[in-house]
Amino acid sequence: MNHNRTWKICVTGRVQGVGFRPWVCRLARKLSLTGTVKNLGGVVEINAQGSPRALLSLMEEIKKAPLPIEVENLSYEEIESTGWTDFQAIASDGLPAEPIFPADIGICETCRKELENPNNRHFHYPYISCTACGPRYTIIEKLPYDREHTTMKDMVMCKDCQREYTDLADRRCHGETISCPHCGPQLIEEGTVSSNGAMKDAIRLVREGHIILVKAMGGYQLVCRSDREETVQQMRQLKHREGKPFALMVADLSAAEKFVILQEKEKALLTSPVRPIVLAEKRGDISLAAGVADQVPRLGVFLPSTGFYTLLTKGVGVPLIVTSCNRSGEPMIFKDQEARDFYHGHKEIRELFTYHRDILRPADDSVMKIVGGNRQVLRRTRGFLPEPVLRQGPMGSVLATGADMEPGFCLSGGGRFYPCQVPCELDNEKSEQFLQDTEVDWERMLGIAPQKVVSDLHPGYLSSLWGKTLARKRGIPFLSVQHHHAHALSVMAEHYISGPALAFVFDGTGYGTDGTIWGGEILRCEGPTMERVGHLQTLPMIGGDQSMKQAWKTALCYLAAGSFPSPDPRYSVVKAALDSHIHTIGSSSMGRLFDGVSALLGIAKENRFKGECPMALEAAAQKALREGRKGTNLSWTGMEEKGQLIWNPLPLIEALLESHDTIEEKALGFHEALVQMIQNSAIHFGISQIILTGGCFANGLLLKKTQEALQKSHFKVYTNEKVPCGDGGIALGQAYFGMKYV
Repeated sequence: MNHNRTWKICVTGRVQGVGFRPWVCRLARKLSLTGTVKNLGGVVEINAQGSPRALLSLMEEIKKAPLPIEVENLSYEEIESTGWTDFQAIASDGLPAEPIFPADIGICETCRKELENPNNRHFHYPYISCTACGPRYTIIEKLPYDREHTTMKDMVMCKDCQREYTDLADRRCHGETISCPHCGPQLIEEGTVSSNGAMKDAIRLVREGHIILVKAMGGYQLVCRSDREETVQQMRQLKHREGKPFALMVADLSAAEKFVILQEKEKALLTSPVRPIVLAEKRGDISLAAGVADQVPRLGVFLPSTGFYTLLTKGVGVPLIVTSCNRSGEPMIFKDQEARDFYHGHKEIRELFTYHRDILRPADDSVMKIVGGNRQVLRRTRGFLPEPVLRQGPMGSVLATGADMEPGFCLSGGGRFYPCQVPCELDNEKSEQFLQDTEVDWERMLGIAPQKVVSDLHPGYLSSLWGKTLARKRGIPFLSVQHHHAHALSVMAEHYISGPALAFVFDGTGYGTDGTIWGGEILRCEGPTMERVGHLQTLPMIGGDQSMKQAWKTALCYLAAGSFPSPDPRYSVVKAALDSHIHTIGSSSMGRLFDGVSALLGIAKENRFKGECPMALEAAAQKALREGRKGTNLSWTGMEEKGQLIWNPLPLIEALLESHDTIEEKALGFHEALVQMIQNSAIHFGISQIILTGGCFANGLLLKKTQEALQKSHFKVYTNEKVPCGDGGIALGQAYFGMKYV
């Protein structure tokens, strides 16, 4: 009697563009199964015939598929038997259903070894890839993910690549981006056609201290060596980047460990398919130019994501500064002609290195770090886009337009949430248009037609005006969510939090329901509701974008609010402006408190880039910790007013001014006072679920110490792990509100 069965198995998740189908074929043949596997829109469909034991084994092995494959959902049904004689991958078909487009994947270890093997036909080929690595999101036109739907479609495979592509036993079988020096993209030096000469020239020029412009996987990047001060300063002038730290690309983990202290989880992040920039603790004595990263507690390091960068880092022999090429405030350049125009317009760039394959959409390097053993995403871009962060959520479709400070959006459909960050500045007209064009591209790509739009409560935000205009044009509902509530909702969405939660939302600015500027908030959140149960004392501040960059001015506002004296000659002008209510706002911002304390302690007085003063304050506190010193003992008490717990920062500032401790000890004491504030507030309200979010919690010291203190008091602590805690993650909270509660 024939006991064979036939199952139709449907698999969702990251199962396209990662070699899943050939892997299934090899596995099925090993289990003596017959049948087919194909892409069906965003789903992989497997028809398998064999013994029940073999079919169950197939299911179990699929659940444990190796990275970069990630299986989200697995289901099966028994169907009528068909007379298959073998197991094979067949042509894709079907419209996008539950689409998960593949993200770009950094060079895998096997390709790296082939790249460096003189006996391999891919030896020193800058654009080596396989089923487990290479570009996806940046070159794909539509699903299903097949070569003819990518910008590789006009590159005809040579006989060797064709053989690998069709051989199920080969690891490049159905690798849509596979190519070689004979048939794939070629490295081109401006005015030169020799790829071998181009690679050698790139290495030579960087070694000599020049800046080069490189077409990378997700767009154009500027590259130079990191150990020559004059070269670094030239790069800063070219980028109009006065103080913001540069990240370092290093050849491997051993090279990284010469500059930063790496824990095992940080090593895992560095070598992951995402290949993110990882912020890790700096070593004390490192041979870098002073201008690379000054007064920051962590240094960004990352490993090569492509064959080109693997060859370049090894050839140059020192860490490289690799940073996106863009005009001030605009997104990363990814179009060839725009890159050529930039190159010819900047004499500081010695040479342009490119290749003939279009990039359809840009993707900057992602940025991550490990805090308290958990990962924290600070920029969720290349390696993540366009994959969802949440799956199998509430049904329906929505567009959330995020906030202005870290632009982005979130589309939701089919129970999934797809956040997208677009690093740029929205007050730049070209950037605003690019953000809107990207959102339209994602709607088409993901097959989502939003039924409602959700934006920030701030009536003047460009992101809110965009959302309102779009909703009106399409005739769909428009909703607003208060800024800090959306921050809290992003954590609730990530962790599927139900029931009441107490959210500490600390950031620089957000429009409050009372018309003042919030930023040091304690919110009681449950379901769709939010209640402001506590906050920093609202104090008068001089408003405006320029004032928020000037930490010294914020410090003087605090001194004026407390009637504290100051020898600063600008003090009388600031005090007069506040007394006359000239350009003043009421603010409870924790971000501005960090700025003010940094300036009052003489650590940093100007934010040349976002968060510079708070980063310098954290670095000073970290120094005290490393040296075994205790933080200044600061007493700070919250007061109940009209049912809210109010924390007045003026006594804290007065204690800092009167202390004779070192600057580093005061900086540490300030952080510890904030931890105590959070812990005491949590005990006061007695809600077991605690949320920590907002841009201030990008401060690793504050986050780690707060988590430890709350966990010791038996609170359950939740933070952002899949999207940024800053404004780059706020669209997820907005979309969650629109999908789940309205």
